[in-house]
Amino acid sequence: MIWGIQMRSTFLAAAMALALPAMAGAQDIPAEPTPQSIALELFDAANRYIDQEDYEGARRTLEAALDLKPGHSAIYRGLFIVARRADRPEDAFRALEGMARAGISFDPGNAVAWLQAADQARYAAVAAQLAANAAPIGQAERFAVIDAPDALIEGVAKDIETDRLFLSSVASREILLLEPFARDEPIVFADREDGLWSVFGLAVDDRTRVVWAASGVVPQTPLEDGEEEGTALFAFDLMTGDLFRRYEIEGAGQIADFVVRDGIVYASDAREPRIYVLNSVSGDLEVLVEDARFVNLQGLALARGALYAADYAMGIWRIDLGDQSVSLVRNGSESLMGIDGLLNTRDGRLIAVRNGTRPHQVMAIDLDRDGYAVESTEVLLRGHPDMGANTEPTLVDLADGRGWLVANSAWPQFPEDGSTPEETRPATVILELDLGE
Repeated sequence: MIWGIQMRSTFLAAAMALALPAMAGAQDIPAEPTPQSIALELFDAANRYIDQEDYEGARRTLEAALDLKPGHSAIYRGLFIVARRADRPEDAFRALEGMARAGISFDPGNAVAWLQAADQARYAAVAAQLAANAAPIGQAERFAVIDAPDALIEGVAKDIETDRLFLSSVASREILLLEPFARDEPIVFADREDGLWSVFGLAVDDRTRVVWAASGVVPQTPLEDGEEEGTALFAFDLMTGDLFRRYEIEGAGQIADFVVRDGIVYASDAREPRIYVLNSVSGDLEVLVEDARFVNLQGLALARGALYAADYAMGIWRIDLGDQSVSLVRNGSESLMGIDGLLNTRDGRLIAVRNGTRPHQVMAIDLDRDGYAVESTEVLLRGHPDMGANTEPTLVDLADGRGWLVANSAWPQFPEDGSTPEETRPATVILELDLGE
């Protein structure tokens, strides 16, 4: 998940309760300014303006932050709160309309009467748009229900040849296997005896017949006394489950997710501003690109001759596989913040799982011809009954025009302090989507 991996922590903008998702392990502010470091400075400035009741100053600084992070829901919420405090309904309407265009849902709460008094017709219009953003869209069928509430399942990988499904567990430190005729009865495929810490991203490589797994340590990882922390990419024999090899690299923070093509693995680091490459199963992990602008890298995809990396706090980066140049994909109207899972279809469409911005959804992203900007987006799945309120969709796998989604990973119910919530953790649901390819 971050992952939404609750790698998410929160920078408190105390005066206006502005929450900025910024996964744990995000790097320190670098010596050279980056969009993230500048945005943090702007948030600090906005807080100071609010303390001084200089709401115009707060508005200007938050709008400057929005230029750096287009479609960031927390910034829009901050702008709305500032407008409310300043008694400026025009500014409040602009913030709400920005959320509506970005596909964000929002409840104005006790500000409704204030907005209606200012312009009832305008409020009715934007309220309808915000409600539409949260309305259910798309269809998906239950593929499996795994009654393992303490496993904290994060990733999924499908082997089309055998119709077997693999799942990654954060809290049980396992890779689970579902056989086609016993989908609700998980078998342990690999576990801590193979050296695994918490398991995040998974992939089945049809070419090498390997199950790839990214593993590392988060606060929810159960460690033995004296056990060392670490992170690595693991390769297991697809049929036997035997560990083929473990790949580590100096300076890695947390290998999180990856994409595999033609036996080559590209892996993201959620804690360090790096993307790795493994050119063959007999090779070694190498740094493909390191860029201080990366904040919290998640899913990866290959399209338009480039590598695309979801950054939970920034959007989507494009990495040129020739010269390793890095640029931020220009978004359209839809917010690209809070994307966890990211993969590509055969025709180069990006499929993204967004769980860091409300509403949670699976969406398709069509890039322009050059691959530097979003041409259009389409919501494929939103508001499904299995995408529960106190859970979140995380990762997805794609094959043969279909997708398999972890619909309700229970990250919000696994506190970092190890405590157990009062509410019952749900069974994990894997949904199957028809992508219409």
